[in-house]
Amino acid sequence: MSNLRNIRGKVPAYKETFIGEGDIDVRRIIEILARQRYEGVIIPDHTPQLNCAAPWHAGMAFAMGYLRACIQGVSAR
Repeated sequence: MSNLRNIRGKVPAYKETFIGEGDIDVRRIIEILARQRYEGVIIPDHTPQLNCAAPWHAGMAFAMGYLRACIQGVSAR
């Protein structure tokens, strides 16, 4: 299992971002995992909360959708 999050900055002054908005190229990581034939689980870790009735759930849903789109995009090649 791989936990995946994105940030801007470096320890100790970093900020968690939405998965597609930080310093890490998440799509490239997904491409590398696909090339290595990784078959494990990838889960979002520490997503920012949205301003809505279910802030944690909405942030997690956004991250899951982003990861799914990256995986499908890499798989379509």
